[in-house]
Amino acid sequence: METPRHAQRPADPTSRRIDGRPTGVPPFHHGNRGGSSPEARLSGMAGPSRRPLPPPRSRAEEPVTAPYPIPRTAPPRQTGHQRAAEGIAGPTPERSRPPGLLTTLGLGVAGLALVGVIGGVANAALDASRQTAAPTRTAPTTAAPPPAPQDASPPRAPETPDQTEVETEEPQQPYDEPVTAPQPVYLLGDHPINADGLYASDTTACTLAPFSPDPAGQDALYQSALPCMVDAWRYALESNNLPSGPPELITVSGPVETPCGTAHSSYYCSGNHTLYMSASVHAEQEQLGDHPGPYLSVLFHEYGHHVQGSAGIMQAAWDERYAVGPNSPEGLEISRRLELQATCYGGMLLAATTRTGVVDLETMSIALNDARNRGDWPDRGAPPDHGAPEINGGWMEQGYYNNNTQQCNTWLASPADVR
Repeated sequence: METPRHAQRPADPTSRRIDGRPTGVPPFHHGNRGGSSPEARLSGMAGPSRRPLPPPRSRAEEPVTAPYPIPRTAPPRQTGHQRAAEGIAGPTPERSRPPGLLTTLGLGVAGLALVGVIGGVANAALDASRQTAAPTRTAPTTAAPPPAPQDASPPRAPETPDQTEVETEEPQQPYDEPVTAPQPVYLLGDHPINADGLYASDTTACTLAPFSPDPAGQDALYQSALPCMVDAWRYALESNNLPSGPPELITVSGPVETPCGTAHSSYYCSGNHTLYMSASVHAEQEQLGDHPGPYLSVLFHEYGHHVQGSAGIMQAAWDERYAVGPNSPEGLEISRRLELQATCYGGMLLAATTRTGVVDLETMSIALNDARNRGDWPDRGAPPDHGAPEINGGWMEQGYYNNNTQQCNTWLASPADVR
């Protein structure tokens, strides 16, 4: 698939080390690259809602981290011919040859001559006995009887085991291990989806519905965009044998109970693979207005979480966060890395839909501006679990301008780039 023309992938990513770990994520420029008018910049947004944490998993439920299956070959099994060569069937006995006619006549003549010799010896012994006082008796020598005549019919072939008695098997060729069903991989920085060369594919799988900010209009926009989101991310996921199916998408107008907790705003739950888009929060509380750009910005970010959930990154991040404490400084940094990667994935999706004209340039610009107004505002007193607004906007641009999963690997980024 063709790489978007705006994809600018550095040939030699920065090789700095962070906490002893190499990073392939170059520093990005925070803020507005292309410039924007004050009217395009949306102010007064509530920012992202606090994401409820799922309950920690029991040890028995922890996923087993496995490397990527490498095809392997099995030694070929022994065939029936090989077993016979090794002595299982035994050597073939030699054929016996029938005696010829001349051999039979020769044996008869020899027998008659032998009888004559024996008679002469007997007469000589009789004469000698008459001249001696104590004769001795000599036992006659007898020849072995000739072999019994054999049938002149051709000899029978030596008996061989019945074919059913010898276990034979078809030769087995070396084989590749069967391809397993797509499975998530529970890794972070070294997850296979972070490899260079993976991107959100250009897509024309959808046509965005006409937009209005009411719940029905929002739902129509979200549902119409779903085929494009699934299609754009299919290549990167399936290239690594990761699940690539679509999520459920539900538009709500208030708090909703999910398997992952209570969602008060737009939220992705990996427990049931569902996107919850809050129409009331975006239209009434945040007052995003009547342009689809900000709504698509939120939708693409949440779909980035679906990519993380399908790949196994989200569960691995939660495991790490619980291990160090969800609200500890380390745990909050893990949360920021997770959120900022989803934002970067949203930027990649924005690139894949803008290049093909599914999203127009005006909508794209407003969506980028929306990302710069979302994050951890310092005056709200909320835990710093999403990243500062300028950092969030920088990662949105990182994904949009590079469209490369390696450039969205927040897990190897500098702490300063995920603050």
